Amino acid sequence: MSFKEGDYLYIGSANGCLETRLQRHLRKEKRIFWHIDYLLENQKAKILQIWTIDKKVECQAAEVLCQDPAIKIIKKGFGSSDCKCLTHLFFIKNKKKTEKILKEIGFSVFYSFQNLYF
Repeated sequence: MSFKEGDYLYIGSANGCLETRLQRHLRKEKRIFWHIDYLLENQKAKILQIWTIDKKVECQAAEVLCQDPAIKIIKKGFGSSDCKCLTHLFFIKNKKKTEKILKEIGFSVFYSFQNLYF
């Protein structure tokens, strides 16, 4: 699968081990296992922000995003093989509107990278 240039949003849960999961995703050398690994394998891919929420609303957030015209579904089943969601990966057409939606759901920026490449 190829990805066009632009901003993407991936909704995932760390199941209580956020720091460990983020360290794994940020490493270049790793076994390709999770759907997100395939996206991050691209040399041009970079993580710009990490948003978190205290509640487990991964699937509810994905459903809200699927309905919004500021978001485009990339591939059915991407990142959602263990649930019934349509997808957990989205292409962002309107970054400001997407950030507003995330804030309304209850997400907040956990970390912003200043255009660093990993």
